[in-house]
Amino acid sequence: MPIATLEGEWRVAGIDGAPFDEPYGLALSADADEIWWEPRCSGMARRYRITGLGIVTDKARPPAPVLTGQPSRPICTINPPERVQDVLRALDVADTVGRTPQNGVLLSGGGHSLLLFSQ
Repeated sequence: MPIATLEGEWRVAGIDGAPFDEPYGLALSADADEIWWEPRCSGMARRYRITGLGIVTDKARPPAPVLTGQPSRPICTINPPERVQDVLRALDVADTVGRTPQNGVLLSGGGHSLLLFSQ
């Protein structure tokens, strides 16, 4: 079933057809144009566009600094969980998006997949 947007809060439930079974959870946030892992300053964001059952993603620019005189990119001192890279890889090659019978959102393509459930 087609969806129009990824806007909202998402729990990563599966990567590459396997359940996400780690001792921690992974959550993604999205608006009408981008999907990201918090904190935004990590640079782990992708712009996306959905057309029917198709999706196209590309790397998003980091957020602009709020105050003048700051570096052009905010600095993060957080080490992201390893599986965030798997999520980004799946997003980077995804070319289809749709609802699962369990009301999840499945993004797939390029031999990878990402299963998300609304939080």
